[in-house]
Amino acid sequence: MAQKQALHPRRKGSVVWATVLSWLSSLLLALLALCLVVLMTICSASYMKEQVNRSDFSEAAYSYLYDNFISYGASSGFSADVMTAALSRDQITADMEDSITRLYQGDTAIDTRNAILNTTYDNLINDLNSRGVEVTSDVESAVVVVADACRLDYANYVTVPLASQLYTFIEKCSRVVPVAVAIMAVLCAVSLFVMLRLAGSSRYGVRCLTFAFTAAAALCALAATIIFPAIHMEALSINPASVKQLIVTYVQNLFGRFGLFALIYGAVAVILLALTATARSRMKRRQNI
Repeated sequence: MAQKQALHPRRKGSVVWATVLSWLSSLLLALLALCLVVLMTICSASYMKEQVNRSDFSEAAYSYLYDNFISYGASSGFSADVMTAALSRDQITADMEDSITRLYQGDTAIDTRNAILNTTYDNLINDLNSRGVEVTSDVESAVVVVADACRLDYANYVTVPLASQLYTFIEKCSRVVPVAVAIMAVLCAVSLFVMLRLAGSSRYGVRCLTFAFTAAAALCALAATIIFPAIHMEALSINPASVKQLIVTYVQNLFGRFGLFALIYGAVAVILLALTATARSRMKRRQNI
């Protein structure tokens, strides 16, 4: 009896440490989710390309360039159809995706978009010929100026903003985050294992495990639903509108990825609760027999 009484405080201390580790485990699980979110978003070219489609970047860029090209045509005597013949929403999307691919490969130079210059130049010359206008050297020089203005607009708006600075950040994340994911995964495993060892009983161990995953799910759910509305990115003054739409959609869906981990952690917690309820019902049945 004396031995049992002597062991009781020690067991109580272990239970306290198991409770502390359940809190710590929930934070570690949330940090693991953070590292995985960064790996799945900032470190992924496919994620940025996906946001180009989700943000309607091509539509916004097309509308802006369309108006600009028409204004150039109005001042130089060309119709809207001729001036905008080189514009295409699908081509804007393809060019933007190509810019993203080059960015993640380390090429941060702005594409000169000479294809737009050549296509617009050909369209303008053909239009002049069809109208019987004599294309003198002066006229041709004016056409080159108009076509180059279209090219310059296209190059400035169909590109990844702040590519050089962004690549520096992406490169650092790509080097650090995979290591951080591995470290956080090991820390989570060790924390959960020690927690279960200190729990003293399988029932209390499962209870601590359930709490850890439930708390982690709650933290991820808060990150997915609270942070983005709190920073009010829609109120930021960013031009052009296409770039603002892309940035807002990019950040919104980045935080939205925490919702995936909230579901995963929540599902684990529900499974643990179901197993606990099943074990209790079986125990009651045995006691009634």
